[in-house]
Amino acid sequence: MRLLQSFFYDFKNVFTIDDKGIVILAASLFLPYPITVAVVVIMGIYILVKSNFRTTLKSVRRSYLLMLFGIYLLVVSLIFGNYLGALLSVGMILLFIDVIHYRRYIHKEMFDIIIDVMIILSIASVIASIFEQFYYLNTVEKMTGFFDIQNKPEHRVHAFFFNANYYSMMIVFVEMFCVYRFMTVNKLKKRLLYTAAGLANLFALFLTGGRIAWLCMALGLLVMIVTNKWYKTFIAACLGIGGGVAILATKPGLIPRLASKGLDLGRRARIYEAAGMMIEDTWLFGHGPLTYFNLYDGYYDDYVARYGSEQLNKLGISAPHSHSMFLEPWVSFGVIGTAIIGWYLVSQMRRVFRLFTRGSDRAVGSLILGCVVMTIAFCIIDFPIFWVQTGGLFLILLGSTEMFKKDVE
Repeated sequence: MRLLQSFFYDFKNVFTIDDKGIVILAASLFLPYPITVAVVVIMGIYILVKSNFRTTLKSVRRSYLLMLFGIYLLVVSLIFGNYLGALLSVGMILLFIDVIHYRRYIHKEMFDIIIDVMIILSIASVIASIFEQFYYLNTVEKMTGFFDIQNKPEHRVHAFFFNANYYSMMIVFVEMFCVYRFMTVNKLKKRLLYTAAGLANLFALFLTGGRIAWLCMALGLLVMIVTNKWYKTFIAACLGIGGGVAILATKPGLIPRLASKGLDLGRRARIYEAAGMMIEDTWLFGHGPLTYFNLYDGYYDDYVARYGSEQLNKLGISAPHSHSMFLEPWVSFGVIGTAIIGWYLVSQMRRVFRLFTRGSDRAVGSLILGCVVMTIAFCIIDFPIFWVQTGGLFLILLGSTEMFKKDVE
């Protein structure tokens, strides 16, 4: 309680307007997604109107690449008649403005504060997910009990997020945050709080029915721990993960969807086939965000013309994206768009590695690197990063090297 009272006092009396903006942006990522969208839009417009954004753009290295990427997607979407993608591109531009502003004003003390804020707010999501599971228990006829996790996406908990996969990725981010804060504070009381938050979120991860999320979390945490030279913790983590794998090998039912579906890609394999057809037409320029969703109906008809209706079961389903980082960039962004955002991401990763080579802050560097590895693992057979909450969180984390600007440039 004292921690909360101290936080609210500082928010009201100590934080600058830019500090408050950073806290509100970070907090919104763990609130119902309509609120997240509203905060991103309002803050983006406010920054453009009330601040000297041109100066910010010049002072934040490579930030122009984010703006160029957003504008490129907007133009391409309009050219190819992808009007829903154009609307999403406007939202992305406003998010990029928020991220660039964040990069200019973030500092180490504020970074740790927003990490704590997001951990605390994640508990609200856990509570919401429990109530949501009880709702499904009372409305889904096939459910035999509270721990009977369903396969249908509409019957899997997602709390304040758009679907269960997005929620599972946010949970894994939180697990990384809990380990980071546990290892960087000394007070036993705080460590117990981070442990409790981590365990609560693990329970929510179970309720989401996520399968790949557990592997992604393990990879991210191992990278984070070993790069920060927490070798004893690394050994303990390896033993823990090994024990978990051994238990799952003998009792796979502990993760119900893993027991029932294994790692079967199912419908995603058919989505990949449809996306492969689209790439023949979109590889150079892309058609903007939601290209897969926008073009699917036309390719459905084209598939019938090529192979006949009896082969339709092999074609994918309508979806927001192509569910793989090996396909989505070429479908939505094309070579040109992928090169622009790739340039930005590579430039930011160089700064992350400099946190290690130049001795700035190994703990922060290991957190960011672990989250990057986790995100890559997620995006191999899915693309949950392409959402305002997951993508926004990833971008502000990656941009947090700006705290050590003198060391990383």
